[in-house]
Amino acid sequence: MADQRFATERTALFRRTALNEREEKTVSDIEMFGCTVIHVESTTAGPSWSYTIGVFDTCGKPEIVAVGLKQETAHFLLNEAVGRLRRGVDLSSGRHREIVGEVECEFRPVDPKWMEHLMGWANWYYVNAPYPVLQAVYPDLENRFPEDAGFDETFQQPLLQPNRLFTNVEQDFWATTDPTSSLFNWKFPDPPHTRVFLSAAVHSGAELVTYVSHDVEDGAWQFLGDSMSGGQPPVISCFHHPIDKDRSLEELVDLPLGWWAERPAPSQPWTRHKDESGLDEGEDSLVRE
Repeated sequence: MADQRFATERTALFRRTALNEREEKTVSDIEMFGCTVIHVESTTAGPSWSYTIGVFDTCGKPEIVAVGLKQETAHFLLNEAVGRLRRGVDLSSGRHREIVGEVECEFRPVDPKWMEHLMGWANWYYVNAPYPVLQAVYPDLENRFPEDAGFDETFQQPLLQPNRLFTNVEQDFWATTDPTSSLFNWKFPDPPHTRVFLSAAVHSGAELVTYVSHDVEDGAWQFLGDSMSGGQPPVISCFHHPIDKDRSLEELVDLPLGWWAERPAPSQPWTRHKDESGLDEGEDSLVRE
């Protein structure tokens, strides 16, 4: 029989039910090692994250989650953190060294809404019963944390603490893990934060997009409605915003440079055209100079 030194009432309950292969491995790892680690890979739109399952069940200490680290780094961090918890170290107090590179690390409580959103496999294991989680928050190479002046934003990470106002970092991370968002499975070759141009009417919601161009001169995307520019200057937006508002725009994911597409109404199919004329003149050109 496999080593079950960390078996608990919860694992015993699972043993009395039919388990699939993944469930069996999760329960076995927890019984043998006291926890298991889940890694979720990064996408073109969002960072990776990693978290433990079973720590709270086997020793009453919080689970740990880390966002944006390479898998090898995250795995070492989580295992080291769990080891310290089992030895009685209060990770939620102060800063801790020799756990992520040559810098310090803080462990901050996680809002339950993030646990529900990110830790689906842990929610399965705990059958949606409450469990505590700490986020491993790491600094930049100069040991400056996200709130510190001069923090190197290369090391930016979403902060998952209760009552924290969402910045763009948290909003985008939430979206990349939300199946209803375009960022969850970003389809376009240009990154989701590429600047695109909207007509004022499209930006305000007064018109829906019926014309899209992918300009050959600079690769810019334009999203216009029936009134085209409407004689007003363009509005600059992140690429994913118009896509989130109208997922049918994903049908143009393969629109080549130098092509444009139009449709009579949002419910109608697109007609694609290659721009053979170069720079056009007149009201219909939104950003060309």
